[in-house]
Amino acid sequence: MQILLLFLVIQLCHGSNDTVSISLKRHTLNVGGTSFVGLKNFDGVVFYGEISVGSPPQKFNVVFDTGSTDLWVPSKEWPEETDHKHPKFDKDASKTCRLMKGGEVNIAYETGSVVGILAQDNVNVGGVVIKSQDLFLARNPDTYFRSVKFDGVLGLGIKSSRAQGSVTVWENMVKQKLITKPIFSLYLRPHKGDGGEDPNGGQIMFGGFDPKQFKGEHVYVPMKLSDDRWKIKMSKIYINGKPAINFCDDVECTAMVDSGSTDIFGPDEAVGKIYKEIGATKVIIRCEQFPALPDIYFEIGGKHLRLTKHDYVEVKTNPKKSCRLRIVKSKNRRKDWVLGEAFMTKFHTVFDHGDVKTPRIGFAEAI
Repeated sequence: MQILLLFLVIQLCHGSNDTVSISLKRHTLNVGGTSFVGLKNFDGVVFYGEISVGSPPQKFNVVFDTGSTDLWVPSKEWPEETDHKHPKFDKDASKTCRLMKGGEVNIAYETGSVVGILAQDNVNVGGVVIKSQDLFLARNPDTYFRSVKFDGVLGLGIKSSRAQGSVTVWENMVKQKLITKPIFSLYLRPHKGDGGEDPNGGQIMFGGFDPKQFKGEHVYVPMKLSDDRWKIKMSKIYINGKPAINFCDDVECTAMVDSGSTDIFGPDEAVGKIYKEIGATKVIIRCEQFPALPDIYFEIGGKHLRLTKHDYVEVKTNPKKSCRLRIVKSKNRRKDWVLGEAFMTKFHTVFDHGDVKTPRIGFAEAI
């Protein structure tokens, strides 16, 4: 997770135990046994959605983050001095909550950190109740988490990285047989309007995917098993008409598919070369350059996935017109690329854990 952005403001509804879907529409629907819950896209950079924790349920808006692994929500010790008001989980009010052994754990991201203690409680995601789910009750947010609008984070990585023996939401969904297929998919819709909330932001679905959300077939690539993140190998990144110039020419050109990151992040040198090729010197460009910007291709699994200037440039008109590239240099000088929301908005993404030895990720052009 580079910069937290996947928020999902949702109203929970009940569906079957086969598929759980959190949809990005303002209203709630039940279609064919699938649970759809409304999501919002905030200002083109964040998607947030509602889950509930405890018995009786206490509601929280969380980031659904494929770049991290753990679930946390604010505890009663969360400070009042924040930019936005947040609900606080009252463990004593939940008859199913219990604290686990161990001390406090520092939960840190590329941007932001909190401190949490491990607990277990029932968690409702899109109408499916996960029994005795591990989660962290958080306090002591840093400056970043004091400023955000969402309440917590629900990590969708493979295995927990914070506490030995703890189990992720995704692991428990599969283990408790709450979904028929060990698959979840993300459909992120571009923001409509100039700032604020767009009520039609997309959908996250557990247990399958909706073929009405993409064109053609997915191209699948195996996940690299070096860590617990959804990481894949890429073959090439190149500018339209110049396939010989590969900006992803490392022996191991890898990318983390991260729904908790706003943009596409890459190594300093590679991103700098892309800027030079398209006539940019920094992330902010002159809007007069926009019409002439070329398409950029990412070759993944033998398929050439195309981003147009409309996909990799953010254009704002309020209060004045500005243009910002959404392919940016990594803050920590990492060699891996990060395919964040700017990429995932263009491509419907399936995270398939059906083969536990070879999980895979699929991409198809979103509608």
